[in-house]
Amino acid sequence: MARRHRAVRASLAALLAILPAGAFAAEPAHEKPQAAEKAKPAAKPSRPPPKPVTAKAALKPAPDPAEPVEPAKSEPETSRPDPQRGVGTRSLGALPAAASALPDAAEPAAEKPKKTEKPDKSEKQALHAPHQKGHPPRKPSATLPVGSPRLVPDRVARQKIADGPSDEELRAGKDDPELRSLRDAERVLFPRPLTGVEPGFRWDLPEPVASDAPEVVATGAPPSVSLDKPRVSALDGAPDAAWLKSLALPNLPVVLDEFVIKYLRFYRDSPSGKSIGKVWAKKSGRYAGAIRAELAKSGLPTDLVWLSMIESGHNPTISSPAGAAGLWQFMPDAGRTYGLTVDRWVDERLDPERSTEAASRYLSDLYRRFGSWELSIASYNMGYGGMVKAIRKFNTNDFWQLVRYEAGVPWETALYVPKIFALAIVMNNKKAFGLDTVPSDPPEAFDVVSVGPSVALDDVARAAGVELSALAAMNPEYLAGRTPPWLAGTPKPSWRVHVPLGKGSACTALLARNASSDDGLDTYSVKFGDTVEAVASAHGTSEARIRAINHVDPKEVLAAGTLLLLPRASAPASEVGVSEVVVVPPRQFSYADRSRIFYRVLPGDTLARVARVFSVALGDLSSWNALDDSARLQAGMVLQLFVDKSRAVGSAHYVAANDTRVLVAGTPDFYDYFEAQNGRKRLIVSAREGDTLGTLGHRYGMSLGSIERINRRSRNDQLNAGESVVVYVDKGHTPATSRKPELEPEPAPEPVLSDALLAAEPAEHEAAPDPIAIEPSSAQAKATDAPASGARPSAAH
Repeated sequence: MARRHRAVRASLAALLAILPAGAFAAEPAHEKPQAAEKAKPAAKPSRPPPKPVTAKAALKPAPDPAEPVEPAKSEPETSRPDPQRGVGTRSLGALPAAASALPDAAEPAAEKPKKTEKPDKSEKQALHAPHQKGHPPRKPSATLPVGSPRLVPDRVARQKIADGPSDEELRAGKDDPELRSLRDAERVLFPRPLTGVEPGFRWDLPEPVASDAPEVVATGAPPSVSLDKPRVSALDGAPDAAWLKSLALPNLPVVLDEFVIKYLRFYRDSPSGKSIGKVWAKKSGRYAGAIRAELAKSGLPTDLVWLSMIESGHNPTISSPAGAAGLWQFMPDAGRTYGLTVDRWVDERLDPERSTEAASRYLSDLYRRFGSWELSIASYNMGYGGMVKAIRKFNTNDFWQLVRYEAGVPWETALYVPKIFALAIVMNNKKAFGLDTVPSDPPEAFDVVSVGPSVALDDVARAAGVELSALAAMNPEYLAGRTPPWLAGTPKPSWRVHVPLGKGSACTALLARNASSDDGLDTYSVKFGDTVEAVASAHGTSEARIRAINHVDPKEVLAAGTLLLLPRASAPASEVGVSEVVVVPPRQFSYADRSRIFYRVLPGDTLARVARVFSVALGDLSSWNALDDSARLQAGMVLQLFVDKSRAVGSAHYVAANDTRVLVAGTPDFYDYFEAQNGRKRLIVSAREGDTLGTLGHRYGMSLGSIERINRRSRNDQLNAGESVVVYVDKGHTPATSRKPELEPEPAPEPVLSDALLAAEPAEHEAAPDPIAIEPSSAQAKATDAPASGARPSAAH
């Protein structure tokens, strides 16, 4: 029994040492239940599964096997403490009002814990000693305030981070609402489901669908089509076969395939299809007549005009995410192949007349190759190279057979041909589709005048007597508001400008009368690496003036060879004579047959492109500048190059070594220069006895984070007397030299003495004087604060 009592006292002492002071103050001592309570049957409460044994439970002494074990005594539920939470309150103070108002499921409602006594000042300081520095972090609200708008991404900020348009902006392009509605309808008319997968962010895939679910045909063909039997016309057995046979067919070899019939029913029955048909019937009046005439002149089916409607909705300024533009959605290289000028000054893909001429030639070439309008139209969409590969792979030149093979043609192309055929039928049967009463837009009519290079549309508008906005709408191909400039020494071109009908003769006469007047502009051919700022500085004009004349966007990168119009300077630009500062890595290179030059990186530059322009090896360029080949170059970087002396690099903008001030990264000169730009100077000081980075930072007006970052060491490191430390101080700053320490010194730790020493020498231990901190004299402080140039480490150049 004595052993048990001792064990219990030891356990209670251990618990008191672990729990905070006053933990048991609010809990009354538990007494044995009365006899009446013993007689009550113990209610069997529902308890959670047992939790793992905690450290507190481990302190409970094991029962003595010699002592008789008493049966468990039941207690009322209102007085039973929770065995998993222990006894007593664990809080150090009163709960907040909001928290105290909430019911506690673990504690009975009948008993309320007593309010704990407020600890005294010494206890509070001891409890909160580790939390003296800083403030608790701000907790964000759980929800947005009621009625607050939902945040959207900041487009301007994303462009700054991406250094240009984001991926979503590149994919967006300009769209036509009717084409967008038609694409939405196609997802319903021609679904391509994936068995067992639901849309959305779900990771718990469902079980396989039941047998009565829609069947997925692996060939990509409609379920009603089989490859093991010849294709039959979808018209046979159709419920509206009589209506279909009554339709007039266009002058294209239309096949009433199942896809074509679905599109026809969409235009006839669907409200969305009817709306699209009405808009296109109205818009077709603007260009359809002129396009039909051009197609007929080229010997092509005139109903190919609906190919341009499907491509652009007859919007001449539309562009796709891939870069196609205009009525016929030419890509830049394809447009140039068929005679269209595409540069920063003019984009003839946006000219309905010129682009229709190019499209007629392109369609004629496709038909010459394939001999089938289905294959020719499909090739216009997917490219003739891909069509040739598909024909060779499946060994068939029947388009309707190719679309029924798995991976025969792209899904977009499989719908592209039926879509055009269906629209051609609709526009040739307007009454059958309820479009006969839709008024058409008036046809586009204009006169054409020929003007020379560098002529502003503003001058043409004044000569024609119309507003500039009206003339610009008739000539969307002129991107900079004027005809392109002309470089002296090359054949002088002329450009076609559309003016309102009946204004051509008067406009031509007025332009010829004013042609002899000098506009005061010169032409400059851009070099690789040129910027608008550099060109303006070299030619004695302003950057804003050049941008206004040439319509140069702030983010536009001028390609080498681009012609710019510059105001003719009355006097040559003055030479400033200030060398450009460039930074090179601490590596040495020397070549007898090469010259060192410097090139400033522009947005969009790559290492491979710079190496190709200056005819140097890519590996050498990376080594000369300590670059990572896989990382992108950032605008404003300066690359050093060693180019062959016998090779001319006049087509690129660079800076010669004699016109630069070269700084080696990491050297004292490097740091001195850049800190001087910020109004600071760099010093190397010697630490005093007991100095830390914190005391030095306070002495020289630096934050602890800054001095820690500059010296690349932890703020907790102990500095030795005389150790060199780098500090940046503002010019004119006087270091603090008072003898009073900037920070209160921490108390010296109390020495730990053994019991034998305390018993043997108590008097000597009590009489030991406190240590005295000795500070250096003011003369020594001034000596350690002074910068020593000889103490600076030297860096290899």
